Amino acid sequence: MLISSVSLLLASAGLSQALPHAGTKRAESDGLNWAPCNLDLPEGLEPASTVPVDCATLEVPLDYTNPDSKPLDLQLVKISASKEPVKGSIIFNPGGPGASGIDELYLQGKGEVYRDLFGGHWNVVGFDARGTGHTIPFACDVPRPGIKRSLSRRNNETLPQADMYSLLKRKAWNDAKVLVDACYEDQQETGRFLGTTFVARDMLKIVDALNEDGKLRFWGRSYSTILGQTFAAMFPDRIDRMLLDSVVLNDDYHAGHWITATKAAEDSLYHFFTECINAGPTDCPVIANFTGPATTPDALMKEMRTAFQELVDNPVTLPDEYEPLPWWQPGGIDLLTEFKYTVFSLLYRPEQYPTLYAYILTALTRNYEVVINPSQAATVPPTWNQGPNNFHGIACADAHFRADKPEDMYSLVQSQAVTGSFADGFSPQVWPCAQWKFKAAEQFEGPYHGINTSYPILFINSPYDPVTPLSNAWEASAHYLGSRVVVHEGHGHGFMNHPSSCSQNIVKEYFDEGKLPEVGTRCKPDMTGFEYAKLLVAAASGNSTVARRGLGSNQMRRSGQGMFGHQI
Repeated sequence: MLISSVSLLLASAGLSQALPHAGTKRAESDGLNWAPCNLDLPEGLEPASTVPVDCATLEVPLDYTNPDSKPLDLQLVKISASKEPVKGSIIFNPGGPGASGIDELYLQGKGEVYRDLFGGHWNVVGFDARGTGHTIPFACDVPRPGIKRSLSRRNNETLPQADMYSLLKRKAWNDAKVLVDACYEDQQETGRFLGTTFVARDMLKIVDALNEDGKLRFWGRSYSTILGQTFAAMFPDRIDRMLLDSVVLNDDYHAGHWITATKAAEDSLYHFFTECINAGPTDCPVIANFTGPATTPDALMKEMRTAFQELVDNPVTLPDEYEPLPWWQPGGIDLLTEFKYTVFSLLYRPEQYPTLYAYILTALTRNYEVVINPSQAATVPPTWNQGPNNFHGIACADAHFRADKPEDMYSLVQSQAVTGSFADGFSPQVWPCAQWKFKAAEQFEGPYHGINTSYPILFINSPYDPVTPLSNAWEASAHYLGSRVVVHEGHGHGFMNHPSSCSQNIVKEYFDEGKLPEVGTRCKPDMTGFEYAKLLVAAASGNSTVARRGLGSNQMRRSGQGMFGHQI
């Protein structure tokens, strides 16, 4: 079975080298038949959109390397412009990899917000890329024995880490093999058709089907900055506007290394502590004055170092019945690495501050009992996205790095460890890619350097982003001639998660007029992260939207004071 798969890969690689990319002419298209959306939604899932949303499907080849390929239907949604003149369409993709454009624009109701961001003169179009939503759902029946499923500057000291290589040898390598084997068994028919290069070709088909001017206008966030960089390298003459928001480093992603992913996580945590202290004990009780009235961010980081070092010196293992993240098997999971993964995830946006606060407090007070033994199981709401393993399905198919044994990963693990202190929490998520048995049917090899696009790309990134450091945006911009970088000084991952009128006006003027910001432009948010989180909590009557899944996140509402005077 493996030999035949390798033969197919070699054959398709030969075809893919001959596939056209730069200079591709606009294809003829019959257009898209837009109609009011009537999607087959799971029971209990209702669209949050308050404006009419249209849907259409577009047929593309399942396999671009095969002239006789079966077809694949892409699901598209459109939030129509609200003002005349209508200037065209902006394609949005939320990233992941594995996040659904249908979900964010239509079901979460953010499409009208994004339409208004652009002044109301642009249609906003979203789609479910391969492996997301209902487009080739990537779900693997991974065995889980024993688990019952339920629905300023700072100093240079870093936070303590678990021994990552020991973790790999002791548990992660074998756990990853269970996931890899299950996905290979369940996804042999389509597992090699999920790569980013094919999605870039899909996006070109969408551009042509829109029957506008044959040029791409695109906003990609997080992983979708990889999609944008790939499209721009393959089809540099088809760019009208491209906004790349919270930038993943292209070489790091395609190599399968993910070395830079935790580089700025401590900066993000430090920024949270700074905002907490500035907010004061009324809005950030206990933590703001944790070491006394003169508490500083450095003092809080020191307290976290002490707490984490205690868990390094005296490891705590979570109960065997604890339901792990998808890349782990039950049993033998360290509290430290799971806790750090959750804190890392909760640093993504101020909306999550209330839950982040609760987790930080458990570490500072050493009160881990609610984490280790949650009082009730988390409930999982209905979702449009049918591929729970799509992160690995997409990212691992794109990745080049492979290993036959843990020793082959030693250098990579050391590089991850020294680059970011949260790597022991995050990196195990990407380690299964080293054993992945699918390779994308086409992997565009570049060049990715010195690209002269038909219009310059605009990059935007926060210095307080835990997963895509600002340095990524600078480095990526250097590869695309004439591009600019805006430093968005809001907290977290994605510039719309901590709004700034300055950033939003720059984006609007870029799409409307083609105006590029001055070199070195920086934008401050309209309010602090705590003020914005407080606004969201008030708008939701005390129930902010927090991370859907994190080490017992919805178990944190214990008796006690939380942020903004609420009970947690």
